[in-house]
Amino acid sequence: MTASKAAISVRGLQKHFGDKRVLTGIDLDVHAGDVTCIIGPSGSGKSTLLRSIAFLDPYDGGDVQVFGKLIGWRETPLGRERAGARELAKARGPLGMVFQHFHLWPHMSVLDNVTLALRLAHGVPRKQAEETGRAMLEKVGLSTFADRCPESLSGGQKQRVAIARALAVRPKAMLFDEPTSALDPELVGEVLSVMKTLAAEGMTMIIVTHEMGFAAHAASRVVFMDSGRIVEEGPPQTLFATPKNERLSQFLQTWRERAL
Repeated sequence: MTASKAAISVRGLQKHFGDKRVLTGIDLDVHAGDVTCIIGPSGSGKSTLLRSIAFLDPYDGGDVQVFGKLIGWRETPLGRERAGARELAKARGPLGMVFQHFHLWPHMSVLDNVTLALRLAHGVPRKQAEETGRAMLEKVGLSTFADRCPESLSGGQKQRVAIARALAVRPKAMLFDEPTSALDPELVGEVLSVMKTLAAEGMTMIIVTHEMGFAAHAASRVVFMDSGRIVEEGPPQTLFATPKNERLSQFLQTWRERAL
């Protein structure tokens, strides 16, 4: 499959924060149905890459195409200029995103949190939105929690609500930014279980994660980043068993020692 037919295509992506270069010429293709896990040490640019794909952090160079549409910029006869709010929202439409922290509205019920974007951003009538919201809550194992307030939930339950909220708008691809990093260890499994189900159903996903076991077993491809670059990538069976890059070998050795 050619790059032009990739669900998400990143070319020459660069990002700076002041004088600090955070991403340096990233090239990445994610095809429909791929589960791409991005791993690497803290500060390697993983989350910035994910946020740049969604144009939450506007990138400085290169481009990102989401299902064939340039996101964040438009090409004009005078050069590239920033896309307007409506144009950006439309380009982001195929993407669902789940963050480290849940960002649930504490004064709203679980169901209202899940349906808010459907009702306000997409104009879906309340009854229809609530039918969709309840279906998504059932999908993540929280069908009986619709009327609860978020503060009564565990961290794992809150993150599953956040996943249901992202799924409610029927995205074509999901972006996960370290979705388990804010959870207690015993709650991680329930979130990963939902993500494994989505992977089995063919959802296109890019996942920034420190969960190496999940990446090894659920990913179709693993990307290792260091110092703002993609250093090595490949199927998890190859990348974890026979890494070619010394920096990746060191990273995996540290992970294995911590896992003992």
